Amino acid sequence: MTPAGLAFFSELGLDLTAPTKSRRVFCRPCLDWTERRYHLAGHVGACLLRLCGERGWITRHRDSRAVTITPAGAAQMRAIFGMAFS
Repeated sequence: MTPAGLAFFSELGLDLTAPTKSRRVFCRPCLDWTERRYHLAGHVGACLLRLCGERGWITRHRDSRAVTITPAGAAQMRAIFGMAFS
């Protein structure tokens, strides 16, 4: 991760300088075969997922890996990442 990337995630509230001791890779792209799109995987992806949940930007589906983006989450993701949702 570049210094600019660490600064970006730090501004969001994520401290990625000391990943937990785990077998999980720090950061990599991962292809979602259902959607045929890449997502952020590894420690960084897990931290971002947790942050989005804690801030109410997403809700998780019970007994599933699926999530729903809340209206507040859509607004924040549009503002922060430039993502558009229909």
